[in-house]
Parts: sequence; structure tokens; C-alpha cells
Amino acid sequence: MKISFKGKVILLLSLIIMVVFTIMGIFMALYRINELRSEIVNGAEMFVRLSFDKIAESFLQYHKKAFFRFRSTIIGQKAFNRDLQNIQVIDLQGNILYDMEMYEKGFHSSSELQSVSDRFVLENLKKMEISIHTDNEVCIVAPYIDEYGVHNYSIVYYFSLKRLKTELSEVVGSSILMAVITILLSIILSIIASNRITGHLRILGEGAKRIAEGDFDQIINIKTGDEFEELAKAFNFMTEKIRANILQLNNLIKELEERDAQKTQFLANISHELRTPLTASLGYVDYLEKNKMGSLNPNQKHSLEIIRRNLERLNKEIHSLLQISKYTLEGIKLQPQTFLITELIDSILSNFEPEIQSRGLGIRKTFLIKEVYGDKENLYTVLENLINNSIKFAEVNTQVELSTEKVTRDAKEYFQFKILNHGTTIPEAQLQKIFEPFYQVDATAARKHGGIGLGLSIARSIIEAHQGKIWAESNEGITVFYFIIPLRRVE
Repeated sequence: MKISFKGKVILLLSLIIMVVFTIMGIFMALYRINELRSEIVNGAEMFVRLSFDKIAESFLQYHKKAFFRFRSTIIGQKAFNRDLQNIQVIDLQGNILYDMEMYEKGFHSSSELQSVSDRFVLENLKKMEISIHTDNEVCIVAPYIDEYGVHNYSIVYYFSLKRLKTELSEVVGSSILMAVITILLSIILSIIASNRITGHLRILGEGAKRIAEGDFDQIINIKTGDEFEELAKAFNFMTEKIRANILQLNNLIKELEERDAQKTQFLANISHELRTPLTASLGYVDYLEKNKMGSLNPNQKHSLEIIRRNLERLNKEIHSLLQISKYTLEGIKLQPQTFLITELIDSILSNFEPEIQSRGLGIRKTFLIKEVYGDKENLYTVLENLINNSIKFAEVNTQVELSTEKVTRDAKEYFQFKILNHGTTIPEAQLQKIFEPFYQVDATAARKHGGIGLGLSIARSIIEAHQGKIWAESNEGITVFYFIIPLRRVE
């Protein structure tokens, strides 16, 4: 059977358009599902990190003595994550000490303890780090380590992935509708193209090109009284919808920015609230250490040292949260002056002397530039974070090298600080991400060395406020951090 040229054009264009739109639909659906899964997992992990301490402390204090208070804490935390399905407290023998679903209606039973049956939970129950598993649901096992370093039980969070199913249903429905529309549109366009391969088609092609280049305001005027005029109207309707979608997208971006600001304000508020009881706790520790409540035996003094060390570490992390929140909400207000930066470096190194000696590290200093113009207090924070990182992640019995010098870029003179250490190589793809808030190159290493991933983010904010730049290079076990700031006053 012979097929006319018109039929071939219609068939070919129809197939091409259907294939392209089908691939796009499948790609968009998969992308959206993966994006939503990542959103649920990341939200779950952040929720665990923010709620874990409060739930653990409430369990210790109220589970047996005042259960209604513990249950109130659970209910209060549950409101912060809509995907939260269940919370369990499990001892190291696999016994379920608390199950949120069991008490969902307010019942508290003292009957025989049940054992956990989840294989993933059992395999990760005794690990001294957070474990995450995703399948039909997100399961996070978070070990509770008391101030003596003892792991008595773990808190297990279950988060539902049912939003994925709902989203998938919507995507499937939209895909079917889009497929129908695509088939109809492909047939229409194919018929028009087969009848009018002339100047009107060229006009439409030029219009499509301008839209692809970002010109969504242009209008195609075709007055032929036939299908080409209708196609031109459809083309203009499409650009109008694109403009509407762009406006909607801009509104969504604005909303996301507002939510990000709310998140920052929340971090600032919760950090501030945490500092009040923390300061009081440190005060009482100091009071006890000075024997103002009676003499202490060696074991009691050792216990107080552990308490102080953990409180000071917590205080440092809270201070970092307050700093990053303040910088985000208010910006950085600099008070620049000329000073000897070498004195700051030597002072910081003296603070880390015990750790330097215990790890057998050598320190090599090369100061070609000693004076710098900048905010002394903020640059102290930058140097302290960079030096702390280099010492913390350096291999034992290696050398840490620090240097300062003058560099010229774009006919401008800059002060440059450089610090080098020998340790684990940072993957090139992560060299920029390490300056993002809360980012950890290796979660396992992060748990080993401590920290919440704010030091480098704070350093970047301060350096950029000085109109400078901070970056890192890492290759074959050698990691180098740099920052530059204008050598003289910037008008």
C-alpha cells in the first residue's frame, strides 16, 4: 500500500512528538519522585537531629515517673514532621521500652515487654552512630550515649513514604492526560505542517527559537483564517501560560526564601533558649569544682570533668548556630583595623598545643606578611576554624604548614593565608559543598571528630564580608585551605 507524502509527514511528526513528550514525561516523573524521596529522607534526618536530645532526656526523666510528660513531649515533637509514623525506644537486648503507636490513644501498659522484629533495627541497634534505611519507609536508628559514653538504648524513628505513592498517582494521571494532549497536538501539528511547508512554518520556527532563547513576551501574528492562524493563537497561548508559570515559579521561590528565613530565625531562637540552661549548668559545675558544696573524691572530680567537657562542646556548637543565624538574618558588621595577624595565629596554636602534642604533629610557619587590615575578632574565628579543622583531620605524626603572603589578582593586592595538612583526600565534587551550612564530607568521620558542619560556612561568610574569597584544594592525601582578603582598606 502506497502512503502519500502528506501521510508520511503526519505519521513521522506524530511519532517524533509522541516519543519526545513521553521521554520528557517519564524523566519529569522520575525526577519528581526522587526529589520528593530525598526531601522526605533529608527532612527525617534533620528532624531526628533536632528532636533526639529532647526525646531522650524526656524519656530518662519522665517515662517511669511522669509518663504523661514524656507522652506530651512525643506529641509535641510529632507535630514538626508530617511524615513521622512511629517512635520506639529499644534497649540493646531488642526489648521495646516505648512504642508511640501503642500509646497513640493515651494508653500506657506495664505488661510484658515485646521484642523488636525489624531486621535492620536489630543489625544496627548496637552501633554507636546514626543508621538510616529506606525501603517502603524511612527507618532511622539513633543511639543514645550518656555523659559517661555508655550506650544503653536507641531511639528508632519510622517515617512514612506514602506521600510518594500519592505523588506517583498524580504524576501518572498527569502523564496520561499529557499523553492524550500530546497525541492530539502531534496530529494537528503534523497535518498543518504537511499542508503548509511555507513561510508560515518558518515564522513559527523563528517564534519557537525566540521562546527557547527566553523571549516569552513576543507574539506571533498570522492572519490566514486557517489552521496556521489557530496554531499561532495556540503558540501565543502557550507563551502566556509559560509567563504565568514563570510568575508562579517566582512566587514559589519567594515563598521558599521566606521559609528559609523562618528556619534561620527558628535556629536562632532555639539556640538562644538552649544557652540559658547551659550557662546555668556550667556555673554549677564550676561551683562544684571549687568545692563550694563540699569536698569531692577523685571519681566525682573525674565525672565533673566529663560533664564540663561535654557542656563546653555543646556550648561551642550552640555558639556556631547563633553565629550562622545572626549572619544570615543581620549580615556581618565589620570593625576593621590594622593588626598583627601572626599574633592571632600563635595564640590559636597555643590553645591547641595539647592536641598537637598528643597527635605528634609538627607545625611549620612561614610568615611573609604579618600585618593585615580587617575585623580582628571575626578573622580570629576564621583562623580558629581552619586551624582546628587541619589539626583535627591531620594524620598522626605528620606536619601542618601555615603561611601568609601577598598575592596580586586583577591588579589588586591581597593578603593570603594558607594552611596545609596530610590526611584524607576530599573528593573534588565536594570541595565547594564543604562551605555550605551543616554539610559533612563523611558522616562517619563527622561522628568520630564531632561538630555539626558550621565552621567553614561561618568562615566563608566572614571572608566574603571582607570582600575576599575562601577555597580548598585536595589531592593525594594533601588538603590545603586558602583565603584572601584585600591587603589595604577597600573604599
